[in-house]
Amino acid sequence: MSKHIKILVIGVGIAGPTICYWLKRFGFSPALIEKAAVIRKGGQALDIRGVATHIAKEMGIYNQIGEKRTRIACGRYVDTAGNMLHEELGEKYGFRQDDEVETLRGDLIEILMKTIADVPCHFNQYITHMQQNDESVTVTFNDGRIENYDLVIAADGIHSTTRRMIFDKTEYQLSGLGSYLSTFTIPNYLNLNHMELICEANQKLVTINSDNNPKIARAGFMFRSQHVLKDIRDENEQKQFLCDTFRDFGWESQNILNRMQESDDFYFDVITQVKMNSWTKNRVALVGDAGYCPSPLSGQGNNLAFVGAYILAGELKAANGNHVQAFARYNALLRSFVDANQQFGRWVGESFLVNEDVSKEIAEERSNRILAMMKSVTNGIELPEYE
Repeated sequence: MSKHIKILVIGVGIAGPTICYWLKRFGFSPALIEKAAVIRKGGQALDIRGVATHIAKEMGIYNQIGEKRTRIACGRYVDTAGNMLHEELGEKYGFRQDDEVETLRGDLIEILMKTIADVPCHFNQYITHMQQNDESVTVTFNDGRIENYDLVIAADGIHSTTRRMIFDKTEYQLSGLGSYLSTFTIPNYLNLNHMELICEANQKLVTINSDNNPKIARAGFMFRSQHVLKDIRDENEQKQFLCDTFRDFGWESQNILNRMQESDDFYFDVITQVKMNSWTKNRVALVGDAGYCPSPLSGQGNNLAFVGAYILAGELKAANGNHVQAFARYNALLRSFVDANQQFGRWVGESFLVNEDVSKEIAEERSNRILAMMKSVTNGIELPEYE
């Protein structure tokens, strides 16, 4: 029965390909669409932690992730004059334990896409209109094509278009944590070798690292601000805001910003959580950041995507395609895990961007607390067995 259920999945991020894998494995026939023309290379570094490592192993991709893992061997905190304050070595610097690994977003998506080579995937395609009834979801695409699906699963990120189409504004909340994040790559002008430098002071933070490609460095900026951009998606306004904010910060900030215009992978966003009482409505379900983004600072968005995709696909299998039953179980099983990770994300946001320079004592205490809390939240759910 399940193979005759027509399922559309939206978004080639982490959650989209992952749920396609599990839907296919559990006997369904999903199709995947993505509005971008190609998969974006590089991107932020993402962790596979806790129960998500078990899911990656079950998918047969854990070793491939390990081959593509980041290999930052040293993290060094400096003050705004460049003096070293504190140094951390190895996996502890990335708050990783046991078999947890980190890889770049683009590399992880490429690995995931190879697991669903037999799933139809269409780029340059997005939805302009969606209408539900008791029997199906009627979808209108940007090329004018109209299709009916039994279910639609949206994994289209924190700024989900599907969420805005299907859910009322009273049914979700984008909760800003009062800070912004930006990352981009530039030439490795400091000749860093598997090292990251971090400067944090006055509620601002600048990082720069170089890892597997010695020619490239990844820069990161994070800061608190109550300023609201006129257009949060306007890249020119974003870059000007960043330059204005870090104009007098010191250290390497101006040298990094001077190279920003040459970068082709600039990313900027407000640090936000997505809060919802239900991630499903009739025949549409949200998975990953679209439904429950815990904030980038938590390092848990990737893991929630893995767990959410596995459980949603698994519950559809357990219910033999009965979406009412499966969606109810999905909401119930995932709730406490999402809540714990979002609480953790808020706490991490409050523990960074301190007023003073980060001393050795502050860095060590924060690192130890994050490690202890992270072990709890990343393993805070018992995964059902669906096979």
